This record gives sequence, structure tokens and C-alpha cells, in this order.
Amino acid sequence: MSEGALRKLDIKEDWAGILYILVASSGFIVSLYDFVVIQNLNFRVNISVIFGILLLIIGGILRITSRKALMKAGFGLVNSGRLQIVEDQQLVTDGVYQHVRHPLYLGEITRNLGFAITLSSLVGFMVMLVGNVFLVLRLEIEEKMLIEELGQGYTEYRKRTKKLIPFIY
Repeated sequence: MSEGALRKLDIKEDWAGILYILVASSGFIVSLYDFVVIQNLNFRVNISVIFGILLLIIGGILRITSRKALMKAGFGLVNSGRLQIVEDQQLVTDGVYQHVRHPLYLGEITRNLGFAITLSSLVGFMVMLVGNVFLVLRLEIEEKMLIEELGQGYTEYRKRTKKLIPFIY
């Protein structure tokens, strides 16, 4: 366990996270291969590419904002990628966490899809969708851990916020 970690899930417990990393990484590679080899670097600016770039920007902002909030709560920049409870962990409920419980995951999903859309890669988009399913499954594992470890405070927070998409889910 890393310094300050009270509980850190191992690979067996965080299986969905490992599968997400493998599939999403494949989605980036497939998107790039499609763009470079199949499309021959033919970058066409159209409404879908502009939408993809917008998703990349929104996803990046969400990821950075979420990471900063997690760092403020006691997670290091690198180790916050592992599902864990750290010593003196504070439940983050302000900023982007005021609206959704998992804005970092929303940023990942948004960025992933934006990348494939920007490169006009339908196959890459489909692979990213599969990867994002594993991320949502990991979210469920994390929710269970947070309920077990943070108890009533997290249960109350769940009642006030949506899981992933503001006002919807």
C-alpha cells in the first residue's frame, strides 16, 4: 500500500479499471491507426470534428478540475488513479463534485469519445464505447467501496447528487 493509504483495491478487486485501461488504450491506437493509415491523414473539418474537439476540451477541463479537487482531499497526482481510501480523506462535495459524484469519469468518457470523433474514426469510437462501459462498471465498484468506508456521509451525498451526468444519471 502507498503511503497514507488505508485501503487500496488490488487488481482482482479493480478488474473493471484494468479492462478500461486496456480497451480505452486500444481505442486511442485504433483511432490513430484509422486516421493515419486508412484515412491517410486526411483531416476534414466538419460539424462532427468540431463537436469532437469540443468534447476533448470539456473532457480535459473536467479531468483537470476533478484531479485538483482530489489532490486537495489528500490524493497525490499519480496515486489517485487507483481506487483507494487515504488517511484523513475528506469527502469532496464542492466544485464539480457538487453536481456529480464522478466528474473525473465523466471527463474520461467525454475525452475518449471526443478523440475518436475528432479523428473521424467510427471503429475507434466503437472501441471507446466498450472501454467506457468498463469505466461505468468500475464506478459501481468505487461506489460500493465509498459507501463501506465513508458510511453515512457518502450515503447522504449520494442522495443530493447524480452519479455521472448532472440532473440525469
